[in-house]
Amino acid sequence: MNTTTSDRLAVFLVRHGESEANRENRIVSHRGDPPLTAKGRADVKKLAKLWEDAPVVAVYASRLARTQETAAAFLRPGQQVEVDDRLHEIGLGRWDGLVIEDIEAREGDRYQAWKADPELGAPDGGEKLSAVAQRLHAFLDDMQKRHGPSGLVVAATHADCLKAVALSVLGAPWQRAECLHLTNLAGLYLEWRNSHWQLVMHPMLRSV
Repeated sequence: MNTTTSDRLAVFLVRHGESEANRENRIVSHRGDPPLTAKGRADVKKLAKLWEDAPVVAVYASRLARTQETAAAFLRPGQQVEVDDRLHEIGLGRWDGLVIEDIEAREGDRYQAWKADPELGAPDGGEKLSAVAQRLHAFLDDMQKRHGPSGLVVAATHADCLKAVALSVLGAPWQRAECLHLTNLAGLYLEWRNSHWQLVMHPMLRSV
């Protein structure tokens, strides 16, 4: 599937496949590095197959195993996955590494407040969604400088990173993040048009 217009640079931001933490309903940023499950690896291969004809010029990922495994499926001969920490999962403060049901049992009100308003940040050092958006846009701007004017960059990242980019491109309030549900391997496709990034919607192709 060659989806990139030949005269424009595009970036495909894709959430990683199912990880062991997803299966356990555990949120993990810096405290732990769970790999993909067998299902996650199989689903990634199916998705990458749809993009096998795309003109991929570079592949990036956060340094976490789940995005590294996801990104590797999109590599072309001679390429390697490039680590960029701006693609890292949102900082989760003291909730990092915990099962969601346990957080809800201990701090249900605070957890729901954070879900409703991600600008609160998770307690004890959690990252605001606006800060995630800032680092992701710095990444996107670097892609335009490094890899423009045409071709496709694939970047494997995390759900809150996708939410941050979508809301910031649309100029929507951060509180609207609760209206976005991004499953494993959900993606955002952006093209550099008229000196800014635009979201481009393609026909839905469900492979996993």
